[in-house]
Amino acid sequence: MTPSLLRIPSVLEEVAAACVFVADQAQAAGLDATACHHCYLATDEACTNIVEHGYGQSCPEGFIELICAVEGDQFIITIIDDSPAFDPLGVPDPDVKAPLAQREPGGWGIFFIKKLMDRVDYIHDGASNRLMMSKGISTHHNGGEPPAEARLQPIRLQELRPKTVLIAPSGKLDSVQSRELAVVFGQVFADGNRWLLLDLAEVDYISSAGFKTLVSAWQRRARPKVISFSSRSLGAFGKSWR
Repeated sequence: MTPSLLRIPSVLEEVAAACVFVADQAQAAGLDATACHHCYLATDEACTNIVEHGYGQSCPEGFIELICAVEGDQFIITIIDDSPAFDPLGVPDPDVKAPLAQREPGGWGIFFIKKLMDRVDYIHDGASNRLMMSKGISTHHNGGEPPAEARLQPIRLQELRPKTVLIAPSGKLDSVQSRELAVVFGQVFADGNRWLLLDLAEVDYISSAGFKTLVSAWQRRARPKVISFSSRSLGAFGKSWR
């Protein structure tokens, strides 16, 4: 497999394109649907971190370069940027046992990446940050359908009684969908609602961006109550929510 390269500006609106590119390359390398999906999610986490923390929010002048290659039995994603040097692997894992309202917002992205990928490495070559994420091909060999392309999913909003609202997102709470959910939260709070019920039964996955959106809502005055939670959305991270 010839290495493939994609270069995007460092803006959140371009992250989804990077994720789809990586998932397509993972499928071409022979990874199964689950492994392709993991590569997609890890790319979402890594690129979102670069945009938000490396460059400091969207920075069209900055860049993110992604190189997908096969070396032996490994599918390797290399993500390069020239924001200030920072080794994410040096960040301690977040406390997954802390009460939700007391959890720190940082460190979840790289924590999720390490759970999703077989190996994660970082170097700074003197000019650029390089994050390398690997998946073993023989242990995750193609046997299923390719992952579906990411798109915004509807967020259902229902007033149950005065000052009480039900919010039911669906699909993946990735970097794109989380921003939409944050807008919905803001509208609900601005309308003076005091009780917020979350139905997450149709959520397949919660990224670190989604996690921060939910924690932020929890820490605001409405104190949302989760009434339905899909085990699919927890995946390998179930313990971090309990």
